[in-house]
Amino acid sequence: MRIVIHYLESAEGIAIWPIIGLVIFFSFFLSLIYYIYHLDKGFVKDMADAPQDDGIEKNENLNNNTDL
Repeated sequence: MRIVIHYLESAEGIAIWPIIGLVIFFSFFLSLIYYIYHLDKGFVKDMADAPQDDGIEKNENLNNNTDL
């Protein structure tokens, strides 16, 4: 590990990479928060109810097929 630390300390311009990584990290999560905040509320409601609706539809189809 000492070899890696020595190499990184001797490299010029190495201090810019953590700053670039931090900027990319925060810009990604800020854009994700912006996207989620501006997401259509109806779409979110439909997606939240999708697992529950799936089981109800299957049971209704089974009941309708037995009546035939």
